[in-house]
Amino acid sequence: MGNSGCPCILCTKSSNEASWNPRAQSVAASTRDYGWHVMGVHADSEAPAGWAYSIGMWHTLRSPEVCIFGLDVDVMMPLVDNYPAVIRPVHESWCHDFFGAGLDFYQVPPLPMAQLFWPDREGRFPWEDDAADYCRENQPLLWIPKSDTAGPWGTV
Repeated sequence: MGNSGCPCILCTKSSNEASWNPRAQSVAASTRDYGWHVMGVHADSEAPAGWAYSIGMWHTLRSPEVCIFGLDVDVMMPLVDNYPAVIRPVHESWCHDFFGAGLDFYQVPPLPMAQLFWPDREGRFPWEDDAADYCRENQPLLWIPKSDTAGPWGTV
């Protein structure tokens, strides 16, 4: 592999970039120009809430990618400002469900990913006993293996 073992399409693809699909071209261009790309996924009938995640941070910084769930995509894409946050690693069993464009970019699973959690208005995180329902329901606990969870996120 090229670039110190990075498996991404920028480091390993030998074909003409013009032949790549438009999403791959966009992700590659953002990663080349800015260091990473942010993918936003809107909520729909299958997903209880939207999410956003980075692609390219491993390529550029050898840092895990970062994902965030449950806020408006326009808020999540620039990330959360002026709020406390907690970051936890994402279990590899969730990668195919939520991070397809990232898997396409890196070409091999698992995708190194960390999840950024935001608190409710009282400062409680979704795993805390008194966390507000909106906080708990809109943020899956992706550090827990998919096979050990129940609820709507496990069927997305």
